[in-house]
Amino acid sequence: MSSQPEQSSPTRPCNPAKGPARDARPRLAVLPFQDRRLESPQDHLAEGLAAEVLKALGHVQGLRTVSRTTSFPIAGRKLPLAELGRRLQATVILRGQLKDQEDQLLLEPELVDVATGRTLWSQPQTFPRQDLFAAILSLSNGVASALRLSVPTGATTEVDTATFECFLRGRHNYFRYSRDGMAQATTLYRQALALDPNYARAWAGLAECAAYTYIYIERSEAQRELAEGCSRKALALDPNLAEAQASRGVALSAAGRAAEAEEAFETALRLDPNLYEAAYFYARHCFAVGKPERAIEYFEWASALRPEDFQAILLVAQVYHSLGVEDEAELARRRGLALVEERLAQAPDDVRARYLGANALVALGEREKGLEWARLARSMDPEDPMLLYNLGCIYALAGNPDEALDCLQQAILKGLTQKNWFQHDGDLDSVRSLPRFQEMLDLLQD
Repeated sequence: MSSQPEQSSPTRPCNPAKGPARDARPRLAVLPFQDRRLESPQDHLAEGLAAEVLKALGHVQGLRTVSRTTSFPIAGRKLPLAELGRRLQATVILRGQLKDQEDQLLLEPELVDVATGRTLWSQPQTFPRQDLFAAILSLSNGVASALRLSVPTGATTEVDTATFECFLRGRHNYFRYSRDGMAQATTLYRQALALDPNYARAWAGLAECAAYTYIYIERSEAQRELAEGCSRKALALDPNLAEAQASRGVALSAAGRAAEAEEAFETALRLDPNLYEAAYFYARHCFAVGKPERAIEYFEWASALRPEDFQAILLVAQVYHSLGVEDEAELARRRGLALVEERLAQAPDDVRARYLGANALVALGEREKGLEWARLARSMDPEDPMLLYNLGCIYALAGNPDEALDCLQQAILKGLTQKNWFQHDGDLDSVRSLPRFQEMLDLLQD
């Protein structure tokens, strides 16, 4: 079986675990700037600031950077510097604290050499919240200068800080992949656009929320049109923004315009080969339209970008299973389950981690534990259609066809009506020939 795409695709980013052995360029990991005096009020801003610095430094020639989706989740662990460097395969780490002082922010960054533990650069600065992007540029230039490199002009895009904070909170909620998360993300993106109607990233985010809602929650023409219109607006504002191209791909996929969606996803990945969302949603699109080999290609791409993420690796396991490649499916499931257990140790209320982990447990033969996790996930969010669909898959794998069909029917009633997933998901093989399943399938839209 070939896992190559059927047409030319963007250059795959280097998998951090398999990178070149003798690359002399520094490899930088940026961690969120934490305020240890606070519970979490500034977490979105701490992550956003670090993400913008990383984005600016990603344009620097002679510097390799670790994806934010790899470095950010590890930031909360109290690991020695050498262990952090080993896990992130980084030679230098930028870390520090961001403290809220009434109407100003105090930033205390530190650039550290992993091998020696030596501080290469540190320059605390206090600035008003509205000067956030000037601080980002100053910080980026300081890091680059310490590494004897230079940040190109135009590496950051300024936006009002209040707008930026709404956008960051929206992204945080969007990646919960739930009905409630989408509703909150939609509200926050709209708040960002009320403050700045020309903020392309917020338009792209709103398009992705609408497309997700259309596919998995509420298959209404209003949601499809919202995804279409918002993705067009994002592209009109910034056609070279990878997030805008990815949102266009998601909107086109929701509308059933497969070839155009694939072109948009590939454009996004050409613009930014490290954009996890583009690879991840391209993979989901490929699987939904019955192209499992290409789905593998892009799920593995996403997993290489974000090796700590349990979603891409567990979903590629399901694709391998659908193709009968059971050895690869088992390896992927075991890797994914280990990541889920790490995630649940930090966030036991993560519903998506719980039900994807339940699927892996049942598939690996740990049936009772998997079903226990499935019941726990359902108790947390019993109305979410994506959860109900996945519970249907879990019960089908566990040999409980009646419960599987009950959950699938509930998922449909709650709004998940994407027929392609029901047709192509290998987890549903044991119930696909049953009359009741066929009756449900006949009611779904193409």
